[in-house]
Amino acid sequence: MTQALEHHDALARHAAHEVAVGSVPHAASADDALFPLNAVSTVLRFGRNQTIFNEGDDARYSYKIVEGGVRVCKVRPDGRRQIAEFLLPGDLFGFEAGEEHSLTAEALCNVVVMRCPRKHVERLSEEVPNVRRTLMMLLRRELSAAQDHLVMLGRQSARERLASFLLQLAERTDSDNGDTLDLPMGRQDIADFLGLTIETVCRALTELKRERVITIPNRHQVVIRNMDALEAVAEGAEV
Repeated sequence: MTQALEHHDALARHAAHEVAVGSVPHAASADDALFPLNAVSTVLRFGRNQTIFNEGDDARYSYKIVEGGVRVCKVRPDGRRQIAEFLLPGDLFGFEAGEEHSLTAEALCNVVVMRCPRKHVERLSEEVPNVRRTLMMLLRRELSAAQDHLVMLGRQSARERLASFLLQLAERTDSDNGDTLDLPMGRQDIADFLGLTIETVCRALTELKRERVITIPNRHQVVIRNMDALEAVAEGAEV
């Protein structure tokens, strides 16, 4: 474990040496409630599929996404993977109740993150009310998303799950009819998040496209053509 952590830190230092905090867009916005954390953060770059941290690693840092996307997942002993969450620019992750990470975080694409030592996050959350309030809001949002995910996996059909996933992504990116949703995740990622096979995901996407609910310009973009119809599908109605 110690050797793995040292290797991980060496990779992180190598990834970070070219980047300065001030060179990253929006990394230190004056109206950012978490601005105090930026001064004690390091900016790191990760390539597609590169591991940011592994399950079982010491939870010494917390992270904020500046560019790109991250998947948080757990790999079962038999090799099956369950993705718990997709993280997008502005999202924070790596906060743990214990001393170790309970899940693995991996870059979906080329990613820029800000990494802050956990001890600084804890100290500033105690000393700066705005930081504490914002962190609590983000944690509540994360809990709500986890609850929605459980309902999705337990109660919805494959078609309903995919529609709900697209709606959630549209809400997070403030998208509406005619807007393009960028999908940093691949079809297998979506399948592992929704608890489906990749064939089922592709089939459900094709059905929604045929019904003119969405269009698919390419593998990493979806355009919502009929938001009302997509909401109806998520609720179990036929279009």
